Amino acid sequence: MSEVYPEPEKFDPERWITQEPTNFEYNPFSAGSRTCIGAAFAMMEIKLVLAILLQRYRLQLIPRLKVDGVGLIVMAPKQGMPVVVYPQDRNFAQGVGGVRGNVREMVELPK
Repeated sequence: MSEVYPEPEKFDPERWITQEPTNFEYNPFSAGSRTCIGAAFAMMEIKLVLAILLQRYRLQLIPRLKVDGVGLIVMAPKQGMPVVVYPQDRNFAQGVGGVRGNVREMVELPK
């Protein structure tokens, strides 16, 4: 995977700023003749919903939360990701707290 994404184990959302992955490099909806018929709509919908939510609310991870991940096709938190929801106050410095659990072994998270 490192030939497509440098440091694939590192949590680095900024890598998507410069990359334009093909359907075969970013594959949540399959690709080729078996591609999901609703893929374009789903991608547009999630971008709109996420933009609206983040304009109205700030999500904060519960401090020192233990996050155990599980990876099958995609990596996900085993017990979900509990957060506290605040009205959007732009107080982003609150950060994510001290994340613990095996997610740190699966992905390189910022300190």
